[in-house]
Amino acid sequence: MKTRVPAIAKKELLHILRDWRTLAMAFVLPLVLLLLFGYAITFDIRDLRLAVADEDRTRASRSLVERFSASRYFRLVAEVPSADHLPGLLDRGEAQIALVVPKGYSDRLARWEGVAVQVLFDGSESNTATIASGYVDAIFNSLNVSYVKEILSRRGLPAGGLPPVDPRVRVWFNPELDSTSTIVPGLVAMIMMVIAALLTSLTVVREREMGSLEGLIATPVRKHEILLGKMLPYLLIALADSVLATVVGVLVFDVPFVGSAALFIGTALVFTVAGLSIGLLASVVAGSQLLANQIVFLTTLLPSMLLSGFLFPVKSMPPWVQAITYAVPARYFVSICRGILLKGQPLEDVTRPALFLAAFGAILLGLAIARFRKKL
Repeated sequence: MKTRVPAIAKKELLHILRDWRTLAMAFVLPLVLLLLFGYAITFDIRDLRLAVADEDRTRASRSLVERFSASRYFRLVAEVPSADHLPGLLDRGEAQIALVVPKGYSDRLARWEGVAVQVLFDGSESNTATIASGYVDAIFNSLNVSYVKEILSRRGLPAGGLPPVDPRVRVWFNPELDSTSTIVPGLVAMIMMVIAALLTSLTVVREREMGSLEGLIATPVRKHEILLGKMLPYLLIALADSVLATVVGVLVFDVPFVGSAALFIGTALVFTVAGLSIGLLASVVAGSQLLANQIVFLTTLLPSMLLSGFLFPVKSMPPWVQAITYAVPARYFVSICRGILLKGQPLEDVTRPALFLAAFGAILLGLAIARFRKKL
């Protein structure tokens, strides 16, 4: 029997082209979300507000302060005569970090004695404080190495071999450790999931509310042909969205694309089917458009953002939360996106997550077809 899927798909496509709201959701909203989140979300900490109490006021103490102020990570916002003025700056949020150089700092260094330099952090932003403490440690480690070399040089001892263990660190896949290169592929996955589900979430329930579903039900078209026909145009649109979002990520955010474009499109197709199936199932079971939208946001946006590894590493989550993440399709595509774009992974490396996505999409689509009834 000749399938009627193309006829249903053509009808749905004509409806899409006549509805500017659907077109805006399909092509404008993904770009707006990508640009907004791409610029807003970053793990790179810059221009941390630094306050300094230099109680020594010597050449050595100024050299220490300049090491901080010359760094791209710190911005000197206040210099006060004593440490007593620093708590107020931290309390008011005028400074995030406070550095106290004690009196006698230079003399103790000259005598080869240890000296304690106090660093205060605003712990109300724990993530920022944790990252900032790493920057501070790096500055002091560099200072200590240069100071030891200087002392040895003055005493006529070779300093070229310091430190005895010379680590040669090389970062693969993201040499600049730019968080944007990690975030944008995850953003593409999250946005694709949400948009794909939103596009199909209103297909059935909208026609039911408008009364046009009655005429479709009266035809000899089978229920799987109705749902597949309605899904097909959105599949092409969502796939175009994924390509467009990736191109914007590469051109605007300088995200590297070192893998196979064909492999990316193929896996994106599988992921898109999973996202569309979520929306289609919501449209079938929901009694209103509002409820369908709520179901989609609850099952796609929050899980994709919090449980996919997009923002927070899955391995750092509690075991019971990690178990839940296996039911989040975006988890698999975030891994695929980063693997293809940043690492250039071949087919065999992404086959496992792609199969999970294919199974997920098939199960949800089967549920949607099973729940759809050709009656009002």
